[in-house]
Amino acid sequence: MTTNIYWTKDGKAKNLALLTSTERCEMLATLRQTEALEWIRRYRLKVKEVGRQKARIWWEDVKADILKKRGQAGLDTLTSGMNHDVNRL
Repeated sequence: MTTNIYWTKDGKAKNLALLTSTERCEMLATLRQTEALEWIRRYRLKVKEVGRQKARIWWEDVKADILKKRGQAGLDTLTSGMNHDVNRL
């Protein structure tokens, strides 16, 4: 197990209330980056399974669901993170 400042030695998450605001912001940024990478992985897998055109249709449906649940700002945050990570990969 790698060392992570957000986890105790036995693998349990620290109490979020005890984290500083900087640590919480860093954790949120890590979660956003991880989610963006996961959606990239899912999209690429879908392309392999059903082809590029059907994968794009599937992705538009996913984005519509995210828009309903998180609003435009949440969708924009996710897609910008995905675009940043795709360019980095």
